[in-house]
Amino acid sequence: MRFLTMTNVALRSFFLEASWNNQGQQNLGLAAAIDPALELIYGSGEALRAARERAIGFFNTNPILSGLAIGIIIKMEEDVAAGRMTTENRINMSASLNRALATLGDAFFWNSWLPLCCLTAVWACLSLGRWWAPLILPILFCLPALPIRLGGLYFGYQQGDRIINFIYKLKIQYLTRICRRVTALLTGVSTVILIFSQTPIFHHFSLSGLWMVITLVAAATVLLRFLAMKTRILYFWYPLFLVTVAGLILITFNKLH
Repeated sequence: MRFLTMTNVALRSFFLEASWNNQGQQNLGLAAAIDPALELIYGSGEALRAARERAIGFFNTNPILSGLAIGIIIKMEEDVAAGRMTTENRINMSASLNRALATLGDAFFWNSWLPLCCLTAVWACLSLGRWWAPLILPILFCLPALPIRLGGLYFGYQQGDRIINFIYKLKIQYLTRICRRVTALLTGVSTVILIFSQTPIFHHFSLSGLWMVITLVAAATVLLRFLAMKTRILYFWYPLFLVTVAGLILITFNKLH
């Protein structure tokens, strides 16, 4: 596969959801993105037409991990053209991989990484007070998203269906749990600080103490989590627990000052 062709596919992939529809969802965007690669693989004629028809079948995955899916599909189309894979296996394997990537991508990027970036940007606005502080949200979110989306296309093409073992080794589910717990920690701290900062008795509280509060709450969370590893009570009551602990710390901090 030529580098310029893959670059063309990568640029087109940014418009994956431009023609989103209820029936095929991202299928039209996929067909437009991989068409240069299909023309290179099949040239012209009935084989190219059949490949284009496969491309407009149902397709839906996480946009950030779509590069991996597109790269794998191009690799499978090469295998179909060379007779190493049947069209039925290509369709079935593509559907399975797309669902798996959609589940992993949505759980990590939309449900874990994006909320964490939002909270970080909010605290940057409150602490720094600079006009550029809100830009921290898109910059922080895109820092891993863009390399994964673009690099995933080339990596998916190189690895093909072997990408399953690679994704398993990354332990994305573990990273997702970590992000969610850090987000819960920041949510609890943010709630308490915003409430107490709006209360007259605590007007002298400075946001410069944010990192001290986060450190103390994190230490208390880790300690109690270690003591309660065999129970799931602490897991379900994380937000309430963090608000309570942060409140006690803030009250103590303000009384000392």
